[in-house]
Amino acid sequence: MRPIPNLGAHAANKARRCHLVRMPRNPGDIEVPLGVVSSRYRALQNKEAFDFFDPIIGDKKAVFETAGSLGNGERIWVLAKVPGEIRVIGDDTCSKYLLLSNAHDGRGSVSVKFTPIRVVCQNTLVLALESGKKALSIRHSTHMQDRLQNVQELLSLTWKTFELAEELFQLLAKVQVNAERLNTYLEAVYPRTEDQRKARKRPERWDHVARLFEVGDSPDLRPSHTLWGAYNSVTRYEDYRHANEAGQDRRLNRVWFGQGADLKLHALKQADTLRQQWLN
Repeated sequence: MRPIPNLGAHAANKARRCHLVRMPRNPGDIEVPLGVVSSRYRALQNKEAFDFFDPIIGDKKAVFETAGSLGNGERIWVLAKVPGEIRVIGDDTCSKYLLLSNAHDGRGSVSVKFTPIRVVCQNTLVLALESGKKALSIRHSTHMQDRLQNVQELLSLTWKTFELAEELFQLLAKVQVNAERLNTYLEAVYPRTEDQRKARKRPERWDHVARLFEVGDSPDLRPSHTLWGAYNSVTRYEDYRHANEAGQDRRLNRVWFGQGADLKLHALKQADTLRQQWLN
């Protein structure tokens, strides 16, 4: 990736703006615009972006499992598996993953997300840091490499985040949820409009999530009529609701980085809030 001058702009803008493009890889390929950036922008190559993670891989504190790109290459992602599992209850476990990404559209940053994957049904969960942020994010700058060097800080944050997640998941699994409580949870996650409330109408997605809650979101597990089950029903719905979604790229972008990721994190926070209310 590299910026090239914006040849179609006025001379006054040429000094300030340039197009960020994906360069051709093969004969016959064309340049693909990825974003517009200032002339001070420094493209961070993928090798540079993920160099900071090499000591973690070398010490076997994590293992690169898979990688890919989204869209025309404006976002590169790498999924790294962390040893051990989050054990919720019985055979219900989550694998620990770190989702690293590097954006090439001029608007993003190098980020590390904490993304457990529920083993039994491949639901992708989203964790927030204690600060409430959904990812550790470092803006593109000439000082980025300096800020990415503190590997020990990242490792400490990783262990703590997954430890707190296991504790929360186990607590959610202890809170029983009946039909009334499920509706309360769905109202918190998917608030109805004023017209829907007046007409006492249930949104269609409430019914989709309720069905998952009743039958279970995995054929290998009995339905869990708990807050853990309710939260995973929302997660399952968000991960797979667009059955005819065009392209795996769009689905991954939505559930990892887009609206789906935001909603799943919101659903977890609401489950925790209700847990505290119902236990007091």
